[in-house]
Amino acid sequence: MKSIFEITIYGRGGQGAKTCAQIIAESAMLSGNHIQAFPEYGPERRGAPVRSFVRISNKPIRVHEPISDPDIVIVIDSGLFDVITDLKKYTCAVIINSDKKIKNIKSTKKIILDGSKIAMEEIKINNPNIVLIGTLLKYLKTIKKDKIINYKKVEEAISEEFKKKNKDFLIKPNLNCLKRGFESL
Repeated sequence: MKSIFEITIYGRGGQGAKTCAQIIAESAMLSGNHIQAFPEYGPERRGAPVRSFVRISNKPIRVHEPISDPDIVIVIDSGLFDVITDLKKYTCAVIINSDKKIKNIKSTKKIILDGSKIAMEEIKINNPNIVLIGTLLKYLKTIKKDKIINYKKVEEAISEEFKKKNKDFLIKPNLNCLKRGFESL
């Protein structure tokens, strides 16, 4: 059994994959774990495919390389299935932001929700990363791994992230996104 819980997040530049990883990692750290979070960029431009990685462990983490065998994958933009063929190979759980069915994935657990719709209703922009974090939290609860990341600590990390950016007005709508993502599973 792996002592490190690993998450890979796929998105496009500007969709919040890096922020998603930061909030997950910060929440895990506030929950008492050791963490690592880092992005991997292609060409540095808005809309280009990006990956972010998160490692969570109750022991210090010594490995420093991209994650090749994650415990869960989060896909912020389902259009990436047409661009990144690796997405179809994962057998772990996959949380996908989409309003359509996604086929040809080997995943044992495929969770599809229209996070974009929820984000548009709550924050008025297509940035579903916080919705997907809510769904991740609920999934972790269903597999009895909810000690990794505490819901209240995620709320705290979201609040701190938006305060840092001087966007306090986005805290409540993003907490609503988190709650709706959690309740969607």
